[in-house]
Amino acid sequence: MEPQLLVKGFVWLLGDNVNAESMLMSGEEERREKVLQHVLEFYEPDFAKKVQPGDVIITGKNFGASSGRPAGEILKQVGVGAVVCESAGMLFYRNTWNIGLPVLQCRNIRNKFKKGDRIKVDILKGIIENLETGELFQADPTPPILLEIFQSGGLINWIKNRRHLYQTLA
Repeated sequence: MEPQLLVKGFVWLLGDNVNAESMLMSGEEERREKVLQHVLEFYEPDFAKKVQPGDVIITGKNFGASSGRPAGEILKQVGVGAVVCESAGMLFYRNTWNIGLPVLQCRNIRNKFKKGDRIKVDILKGIIENLETGELFQADPTPPILLEIFQSGGLINWIKNRRHLYQTLA
């Protein structure tokens, strides 16, 4: 499946310090169907029932902090098109790009949207548009290697596409 370079959807607004464990039913990761039904329930009780493909999570500082739990995979699986945050936990940030879920960091973005606003995000240019107000915001630059991984459909595809460049043991 081709990655979406332009994401349009509705905004889900969260606060600061949303850690990976609280996004999921921590300890239940092996029961994927159950986790999908309860993702972000602690913050938005109806999120799993109402999220639509392409919706965007906007959050404050330190989004995804803590462990490497599969929170990004779950968010992508329920249809989240992108995450826009003021800052992200580095492990979460890298893991989400590796699986093809873009996380853009943009200072002071949280207060520029309301829950339910329509949003457009240009992943490659890092331009975030509030379609309700017409305001445009510029995300911090995403490292080119992460954009390349995203455009390849994730890290596994990126590696497969470059396998010929590396000598491996026979």
